[in-house]
Amino acid sequence: MVPIYVDDEFGEGISPFISDALLDINARIPYRSVIPPFSSNDRIVAKLYKLMTMQTRVFVVHLFLTLASQFFAKAKGVGMMSEGFVWIVTDAVTNALGLLDPSAIDSMQGVLGVELYVSTTKQLANFTNRWKTMFQRKNPTIINAELVSE
Repeated sequence: MVPIYVDDEFGEGISPFISDALLDINARIPYRSVIPPFSSNDRIVAKLYKLMTMQTRVFVVHLFLTLASQFFAKAKGVGMMSEGFVWIVTDAVTNALGLLDPSAIDSMQGVLGVELYVSTTKQLANFTNRWKTMFQRKNPTIINAELVSE
């Protein structure tokens, strides 16, 4: 597997966790592909061609939405969205798919997305109540603040 992530705090923050999780399941990580945040199409295509030369055909992608959209459009253009390639995106992309236009969604056909799920438990309800109380104390002018789980 090859992790692909953006070259900034967003990407670097998750990189060790992705690597550790993959190593925990004995996945081999022969290469990490780091993409600058404002990459040109030519730069993305060059990265994709480099990935094509490797034996690995499974990629875990952690990019912010606009870069992911650009990335997958170029991946489709070079033939990497076809059979024989596996693409997995983190919740950073999955959670925002509704913001993409249909052509961007079309270029991502076949991509597997993971999404965070937190089950409702007594501990979660207890935490939420404590958070609301603390938040209200620190921000008395804001009424009925809610935690958003997106």
